[in-house]
Amino acid sequence: MKYAVVTGATSFIGVQLIRELQRNNYHVYAIVRPNSENMRRLKPSALLTIVEKQMKDYDSLSDMINHPIDVFYHLAWDGARMPQRDNQEIQQINLKCAVKAMEAAITLSCKVFVGSGSQAEYGKCSGKIDESHLTVPDTEYGKAKLKAYERLEVMAKSNGIRFVWTRIFSVYGIYDYPKTLVMSALDKMLLNETVLLTACQQAWDFVHVQDAVGAMYLLGVNDNCMGVYNIASGETKVLRKFVEQMKSISNSRSVLNFGAVPYGSEGAVSFEPIINKLLNDTGWRPIVSFEQGTREILKNKQGNEI
Repeated sequence: MKYAVVTGATSFIGVQLIRELQRNNYHVYAIVRPNSENMRRLKPSALLTIVEKQMKDYDSLSDMINHPIDVFYHLAWDGARMPQRDNQEIQQINLKCAVKAMEAAITLSCKVFVGSGSQAEYGKCSGKIDESHLTVPDTEYGKAKLKAYERLEVMAKSNGIRFVWTRIFSVYGIYDYPKTLVMSALDKMLLNETVLLTACQQAWDFVHVQDAVGAMYLLGVNDNCMGVYNIASGETKVLRKFVEQMKSISNSRSVLNFGAVPYGSEGAVSFEPIINKLLNDTGWRPIVSFEQGTREILKNKQGNEI
């Protein structure tokens, strides 16, 4: 039997990652907050053990797990949205808890540690972005994620743990935060309400959560994978095209009011994530098109939960 730990297990990435691991015959220890209202997202299985722990107590996970762990996925992170995204106190607590997660991995004789980073570590940048791009985060969230990467990499190396750090770009799917562009726009489109938008002229990349966790799984099991990996679809388009596609798929009569919302002070942020390292090292390819992913969300929103 192979064993995995997943923190942030009830997040929309965590739920799908657990399913991917179970499909590959891993027994998963799902780490959740005590009495989490999202625990219902985790379907009972012989390959699932739910462990209720606060993030601050991650260093005591070995009290609840009596197996050496093959791969440890650390996803848990508070305050990923504004205004908490710029709350230094919250983000520094996240950093401390990430260190506790690595301490737990060390105690559990873990072979591989996969951390969940963010495009926010690169800061405000444009154009092509590969893993060698300068990291100049401009939010407390991005700064804490970058610092977590730097500290955890040192800890992993000192303890003989293979370390992978993912920088995820614009992942979407069922259970995503309801105020993201994709989720909020689809809500309005289902009601045929006007959708207020920026000009949406920036280049963008959306990766479906199922594809993102497929990449994370492969990074965890491939011994040649180490260091930072961008996770994105690799199919960059002008953002307006994604919005128009959502309207078409949902058969909506909504008016798309492009330009009604001004860009922020930094203007339109336009980027093209480069994922050659991920493609070459794992053989991974995205399989869920934006149309398929959108239809899945619509089905879920209309009452047919998946």
